[in-house]
Amino acid sequence: MTQQYTILFDLDGTLVDTAPDLMRAHNHVMQKFGYPTKSTEEIRNLVGQGAGAMLGRSIWGQAKKEFGKIDDQKIKEEMVKDFINFYGKNIVKESTLVNGVKDFLTWCKKKNISMAVCTNKTEHLAIDLLKKI
Repeated sequence: MTQQYTILFDLDGTLVDTAPDLMRAHNHVMQKFGYPTKSTEEIRNLVGQGAGAMLGRSIWGQAKKEFGKIDDQKIKEEMVKDFINFYGKNIVKESTLVNGVKDFLTWCKKKNISMAVCTNKTEHLAIDLLKKI
């Protein structure tokens, strides 16, 4: 019996550098709702656990209380929805494969290694990103 291997990959920052496009979507929402924008480098430190968590961490800043100050759950939901809509329409404007990823994935395929992606990104956005990149 031969051993079969499977590799699970994270998506954002592991396979694809999505920070530039996440930053554009983030800044779109922040400007719309009157919050400060962030640089691509600042966004790299905020990514993880989904759009709502990223927006919350961004608004919190050092005080970590601002998102909690928004009492209206509908506004929070609108911010996340606006982020996802904008991001979905601009998902591969500046995102790029991380250096060496294409060669490694090609090698895995030649070796019949099963591969999968595990991500906090909404499924339809993850699939769209992987197809387009």
